[in-house]
Amino acid sequence: MIYHIAICDDDKDFITYIKNILLKARADETQIFKIDEYFSGEELIKALDGNTNIDLLILDMQLGGIDGDETAKHFREKFPYSVLVFCSGVYPPTIQSFKTTPFRYLLKQQTDIDFINEMKNIFTEVEKTKNNDYIIGHYRSIFVKIKINHILYIENSKRGSRLIVSKDSEAVKFSKQILIDEKLTDLTEKFRRFGFAVPHSSYIVNLNHIEIMSCNCITLDNGECLSISRAFQKQFKDFAVKYMSNKY
Repeated sequence: MIYHIAICDDDKDFITYIKNILLKARADETQIFKIDEYFSGEELIKALDGNTNIDLLILDMQLGGIDGDETAKHFREKFPYSVLVFCSGVYPPTIQSFKTTPFRYLLKQQTDIDFINEMKNIFTEVEKTKNNDYIIGHYRSIFVKIKINHILYIENSKRGSRLIVSKDSEAVKFSKQILIDEKLTDLTEKFRRFGFAVPHSSYIVNLNHIEIMSCNCITLDNGECLSISRAFQKQFKDFAVKYMSNKY
């Protein structure tokens, strides 16, 4: 499994230390890390728009310029479900810190063994987050729990949005009838980190289910074809290429 990890700390030596801890804490070599380093809150925030996926952020609380709390707030707006870990030497957690729902608050004075054990627990949480992301939809009076990676695409509906799911989903018998209350415009950014992109104003598509993509059409792994509107062609294909290159 590939883990996309961001480390933000103004101490380059500590970033190197954490990278070594990550390697010591991983279960085996099948856990592959793609690590991005940031040396200020401003640098991380600037990079967020171009980042399609961050599974774990390890964030120093004491940064020059924008502090850890403010940086975490921007991160949460872009990645509401990713695992966030604060790390500090002397800076105590604040009420503002807990608003961004960190999973752990680590102290830099901890021993190597403590860091490794904590990191193993953090990986467990990251795996749980990656594998168990889901959304609650409804069909008439029935509420359905759907894994996000089972969604093929989401389209506009009169009263929110409609989910179209893969054959792997237990809810496939309700496919094209499962509704959620949120509008498509509200879901676009929310689902971006899961690999959803906009080929048309009427729907967003899960890139993980695309088998063929041409200039004006995409074919999903269920055989269904969807059109790519001219207005979204460049934006959609640029995002698709970047997402797939980051994924692999």
